[in-house]
Amino acid sequence: MTELTFWFDVHSPWVYLASFRVGDIARKHGLGLRWRPLHLPKLLDEIGGVKPLEAAPARVAWFRQDILDHAELIGVPLRYHPHYPLRNSRALRACILADDKGKAEAFVRRVLRGYWAEEADITDLAQLALWGEEAGLDGEAVKAAAVSEDFKQRLDANTAEAIARGVFGVPKVDTGSRLYFGNDRLDLLDNHISRGKIALA
Repeated sequence: MTELTFWFDVHSPWVYLASFRVGDIARKHGLGLRWRPLHLPKLLDEIGGVKPLEAAPARVAWFRQDILDHAELIGVPLRYHPHYPLRNSRALRACILADDKGKAEAFVRRVLRGYWAEEADITDLAQLALWGEEAGLDGEAVKAAAVSEDFKQRLDANTAEAIARGVFGVPKVDTGSRLYFGNDRLDLLDNHISRGKIALA
């Protein structure tokens, strides 16, 4: 195993937090990292998965407190978008393009920061293009990918593949033999690799 797969959707605040660490863990161990977007609402509908913000009010309140505490712990700003949840499809299609071009980490993290720290509109094509240019992508190519039927089909294929792999939520890191779910399981992933259970590149 020389590569990890990071399954994600920009809808998740836990993905936002995990994005600050997952790339460093891969580099620490000399492993490649694929940033694979999936459509989380479709995945949850397909598998009958848990939707945290539709749980009992007490659990929702705990969930919001927990994510803010974790953000404070690692020193990053986080606040729920006033119009959450925004449509995610355009941003996710653009993320596929970024992965194709080797710019996924920079672009995905920029989109996540816009969504989870700046209250930006991730559905706006001009905004996505600007973030793409900041990440070293062609802005017009980003806008085209965001509304492309081909990239829509690739996103659907990603979601289907994730379900087949046993993904039930995000963030999830796939080693090929194991799945690690959640920002708070990244230490377990790091430990697993450190113990030599994955052959290094």
